[in-house]
Amino acid sequence: MEEIIHAAKELGINYKIFTSSKTSEFYSDHQWSVIQNSQVGPVINAVPDIKIADTVPWEEWFFMDEEIHHHILFLKKHPKSTEVWEGSLDDKEHPKQVLGFTWHVFNEKDVTPYLNKLPTKIP
Repeated sequence: MEEIIHAAKELGINYKIFTSSKTSEFYSDHQWSVIQNSQVGPVINAVPDIKIADTVPWEEWFFMDEEIHHHILFLKKHPKSTEVWEGSLDDKEHPKQVLGFTWHVFNEKDVTPYLNKLPTKIP
C-alpha cells in the first residue's frame, strides 16, 4: 500500500481515500499496483478478478492534461461508458490481467473509488 500512498501524493490525490476501512473492505479482492506509463507517469490501478469485471470495475487514477483522471472500466457496457479500450498482450504499461479484453471506459471527475459510493459491497 506504500506505493499507492506515494503515487497518490505525487498525483495530488488525498491518499486516505485508498486507506479507508471501506476501501479495504470493498476492494479486498482487487490487486493494487502503480505502473509508470510513458505518456502520463504513475498510474494507480485497482484490478478485480476478471470473472467479476462485468459488474465490478477495474479503476485507474493518473494525471494528464493538467487534471486528475479517474477511469472506471467494465467488461460489459456501462450506461456512462464513453469509449472502449483494448490493450494488446505485449502492452507493458497496464496490468497484465487486463490485457486482451475489450473494456468499456468512462472518466469520473470524482476521484473517490467507485465501489466506495455503493451502500454495500458487491458479492
